Amino acid sequence: MSENVAAVEAALECLNKGDLDGYMALYSADAQFVGYPADVPANVAGVKAFYAGLLAGIPDLDVEAIDIFAAGARVVVRFAITGHHEGELLGAARTGHAISFEGLSILYFQDGKVAHRVTRSDENALLVQIGIIPTPSSTSG
Repeated sequence: MSENVAAVEAALECLNKGDLDGYMALYSADAQFVGYPADVPANVAGVKAFYAGLLAGIPDLDVEAIDIFAAGARVVVRFAITGHHEGELLGAARTGHAISFEGLSILYFQDGKVAHRVTRSDENALLVQIGIIPTPSSTSG
């Protein structure tokens, strides 16, 4: 296993324990981020605030690396996020609903830290589960 994969796995352990500072230690001070909501600044401070809000809204947050592998200085992670919506999240009041959605991140390492991260996740699934987007109804024809 590459050192970079081990660093990502250790960071995910920190996040799953609610240790946001431990998780954010994965990133260089000037890391750039792509794929977060438009109102999240694409820097370490913005992403740290995003994760603080995620942990407040889903205090039992669990991020599982379904697939993780290294290719040179890149680590690719397909992940699943689960938990329960127990606090305000993205403007939605607590629903108590179970949360489950998947995503994919590509992390570009430089000098042992992530310098750039590109993430895509199933935001629609999350928004439906916390009640921001109505559940699609089926139509009969």
